[in-house]
Amino acid sequence: MLYKFEGKQPATGNNSYISDIARVIGDVVIGDNCYIGHGAILRGDYGRIEIGDGTAAEEGDIVHAPPNDVNRIGKKITIATLLWCTVN
Repeated sequence: MLYKFEGKQPATGNNSYISDIARVIGDVVIGDNCYIGHGAILRGDYGRIEIGDGTAAEEGDIVHAPPNDVNRIGKKITIATLLWCTVN
């Protein structure tokens, strides 16, 4: 879902997929052909996030920006949270 924050609204490029249970908040610019997975949170509340074309923020990722600054993520990047478990 896309949410406004303090008058700033996310912008999405062509052919980008954003899961219905993802949260994209405020000053976030998503490029073309991107993937924002289930449960991902992109917080452009106090800073700006720019996601390059072809980039994927996988399931459960949380991305934010420093206050009054920009977090730029390049083109064709995969952001993934890895949890490694062993069962005994």
